[in-house]
Amino acid sequence: QSFSDIQEWSLTSFIGRINYDFAGKYLFTAAIRRDGSSRFGSDNRWGNFPSISAGWIVSDEKFLQNAKALSLLKLRASYGVIGNNNIGNYTQYATVSTINNTIFGSTIAPGASVISLGNNNLGWETTKQFDFGVDIGFFKNMLNIGYDYYTKRTTNLLYNVAVPQESGFTNFTGNIGELKFWGHEFTVSSKNFTGKFKWNTDFNISFNDNKVLALSDGVDRLYGGF
Repeated sequence: QSFSDIQEWSLTSFIGRINYDFAGKYLFTAAIRRDGSSRFGSDNRWGNFPSISAGWIVSDEKFLQNAKALSLLKLRASYGVIGNNNIGNYTQYATVSTINNTIFGSTIAPGASVISLGNNNLGWETTKQFDFGVDIGFFKNMLNIGYDYYTKRTTNLLYNVAVPQESGFTNFTGNIGELKFWGHEFTVSSKNFTGKFKWNTDFNISFNDNKVLALSDGVDRLYGGF
């Protein structure tokens, strides 16, 4: 017995981006993406995903020119939205399977039945993220310190939504739920020797946390692999 399985899916994307640099110390970037995925329902295939970021090299300002020990002081921030369509193929359709489910007299005849529910409104899972960071360099960047804070929130989670079993099904894939992630990240690096003998040291530590804010009715937690 042999069988073959062919699956197809497509993604169409449009992107526009603007970069701006003023005086080498004020940096700005803005972008917009528009993505359409065949993996979603016919009523909700397109998503818009903007992003914006800015940087300020404070150490280039005149009021810090006399700070000889300071090589670099940069502030940066960004905000953006991204989409997720990693749910496999044909999830948005009601699927049919052949099964021996019809009786004519005393004979069981092959038939077909719907085994999963479709969802024409199935759409993009989105994550909105904000980042803020500081980069500091001392003694001609022999010592560098970095700090980052991020927070992101995932909405319209691609998740199995429970339905009454009287319908003949237990769940279907929908956009429901909300997750929150946040954290702090610190890095320190130094160039102790830069001659023929080189010695660099690096240290980093992160503090991350996450929380499930909302899920399907009757579901109060997410399970990983056991």
